[in-house]
Amino acid sequence: MSHSPPLVETRLSGVVLVCGDCEERGDGPTKLKARQVRKELRRDLVHLPGRLRVVQSSCLGLCPKKAMALVAVAGGQAPLAAEVCRDEDVEAFAKALARSVR
Repeated sequence: MSHSPPLVETRLSGVVLVCGDCEERGDGPTKLKARQVRKELRRDLVHLPGRLRVVQSSCLGLCPKKAMALVAVAGGQAPLAAEVCRDEDVEAFAKALARSVR
């Protein structure tokens, strides 16, 4: 007889993963830090109706040159992935995610 773990309800509408390994790579972003990106995303996504969790993860397998990988799974939509190099890219990712979640 197989035993499946009990499922629980959550108030989270999605998760945003920020690759923490990108900043440590030699060919990673020169001006972005994962902690800074997480803070910016939380600030930019606070107005959304659902609650998104923004977390730092290990390697996401995208490994962009001179950039940081972001992946969002939210609102039952297909995952969004981005390679951000500047603060403006982080803001654009947040806006695209907000449009897809509504």
